[in-house]
Amino acid sequence: MIPSYLTLIRFAIPVMLAAMATPLMGMVDTAVLGRLGDPAIIAAAGIGATLFSVIYWCFSFLRFTTTGLVAQAIGRGDQNEVILAGLRPILAALAGGLCLWLLQWPIGWLSMRLLSPPAEVLPLARQYFHARIWSAPFTLLGYAQFAWLMGQGRARAVMLLQLAMNGLNAGLACLYVLAFHWGIAGAAWATVTSEACISVAAAGLMLRMAPFALWRAAFARAMDAVAWRRLLSANFDIMVRTLLLTGSFALMTERGAQLGTMELATNQILMQAFMLMANLLDGFATVAEVFGARAIGAGSRALLVQIVRRCALLSLGWSVLLGVMLLLAGSAYLATMTSNVALRREAAIYWPWVVALPIVCIWAFLWDGIFMGAVRTRTLRNSMFASVVLYVPAVFLLSRAWGNHGIWAALIVLMAARSLFLSLAWPGLKNSVATLKPARSGMAL
Repeated sequence: MIPSYLTLIRFAIPVMLAAMATPLMGMVDTAVLGRLGDPAIIAAAGIGATLFSVIYWCFSFLRFTTTGLVAQAIGRGDQNEVILAGLRPILAALAGGLCLWLLQWPIGWLSMRLLSPPAEVLPLARQYFHARIWSAPFTLLGYAQFAWLMGQGRARAVMLLQLAMNGLNAGLACLYVLAFHWGIAGAAWATVTSEACISVAAAGLMLRMAPFALWRAAFARAMDAVAWRRLLSANFDIMVRTLLLTGSFALMTERGAQLGTMELATNQILMQAFMLMANLLDGFATVAEVFGARAIGAGSRALLVQIVRRCALLSLGWSVLLGVMLLLAGSAYLATMTSNVALRREAAIYWPWVVALPIVCIWAFLWDGIFMGAVRTRTLRNSMFASVVLYVPAVFLLSRAWGNHGIWAALIVLMAARSLFLSLAWPGLKNSVATLKPARSGMAL
């Protein structure tokens, strides 16, 4: 049946609250470090956050394809595949985390060379990196665990886990940085501790939903080489797509670093607001991903179209409301993030770009969710590549012409291009659904 608007909203609210937790961790770190009053520390945290975004989002397939595959398996009524769709990314997460531990020194050296932070920022960025890298297995496990739970429709459980992680991180950051005086490394260790604790809690919840005997029984099938090739093929597309996206954000950081420490610190504060906004916008995209994937699994094109239509209307209204909220909250947000008056004034100059972004970004995020749920990874990869082809010259040309304003204008170009290319791909996805089962109104899918 077609999920009602109320059903979609009720599902989206815990998704949004859960999604807020990740950027809030970054905002808390920035706000706590901002109490120290040194723009170089905030800039170093920005370098570190950008670096880990690039590293971890190389493994974003653990998050994106997992939700779609689990939801499609539920739509088909295949419980064994539901377990396998969670087990394979968990194994991949453990292997990936171990590799990052082993390769941390060459990764750190190369990353600092590429991002080229100012001299006063470089040693602080290194401190942050070499502490936070120890969270790698727990971060990647969290991607797989939360995606499996989300595909099961357990949005409220994911919300509670994420909020618990955020609260623990906030408390530990204050303790380590302000009480123990560990500086920027304290913020990183707070993240490591909180992610490890919540990963253990998520594992406990998954074992309650599916006993260990089921996971153990699925282990032999999880090693099937053909299934891994299919999964890795789809995941390679997502990895390329996400590398292009996070590389675009890294290029923003690099361009800001060339303008100076003040601009780099300013963009770190603004990017925290952007990431929070992006995760809030992603709420209805996740709804479209889960419900759309179930419609595809059930083979109903009519149901898929109705879900997309309703999610689009809700997304539009939400993006406008969020833009108004950002407009009204700018001064309070900047005052919270730093005690440095000059830095607050600098950030206020560029705040209108943050306000304008929701109405541009919403369509890119919504289509991302729909295509993720359909596991149309090649389309996502190709559309991102085409968008980056427009973005890269734009960020260089506009930053030279308009300075930091040009960097944010180029981000608008990137998001608008993503929206356009994915919109053009929608008819192909819609027409590919095999059957035309009727869609009926109702409160549940």
